[in-house]
Amino acid sequence: MKWTLRQLREVCRDGIYSFDERMDIQSQMSERKSDIIDIDEVHAKGYFLLRDEEFVLHCQFDVDVTLPSTRSLKPVVVPLSINVRERYVDRSLDFNAQDYEETTIVLEHDYIDLATSAVDNILLNIPKQVIAEDDIHLPSGKDWAVIPEEEYNFQNQAEEDQIDPRFAALKTLLTDQDN
Repeated sequence: MKWTLRQLREVCRDGIYSFDERMDIQSQMSERKSDIIDIDEVHAKGYFLLRDEEFVLHCQFDVDVTLPSTRSLKPVVVPLSINVRERYVDRSLDFNAQDYEETTIVLEHDYIDLATSAVDNILLNIPKQVIAEDDIHLPSGKDWAVIPEEEYNFQNQAEEDQIDPRFAALKTLLTDQDN
């Protein structure tokens, strides 16, 4: 979905323009990240604010992305809901990007492409590790096993609490000394 700056200025006469769009960005995503198995249509809902010569985008992207499991490469559907705040500024304007809360984007063309924003933000929010439900069981082998950190800490605490029988006689010496 593209809007020219002129179109946005016309529809933003009241200072705000709301939208609710669905976009197919599968081809753009596959060009940028080849390991994505599938991506559903992106539901983009939000609004543009016109402030002086700048456009501020407040938007939410909702999409289901199918990625390979990092353990077994099985397809896993990952639902993403991404809140976006971006400021679009014409390159001819003098501005300081650190003055704004929003991500500041300098426009190279005379239009704003919502699909490009969706692709960029989805790529930034794809998890690094995706695990299928049936891959939750941790690997193990002969005399070894991968265990969760909580279980590891519990085992270490239990080992610290046990008294070595060889030192049990020494403990009685300490209690005798205290008496």
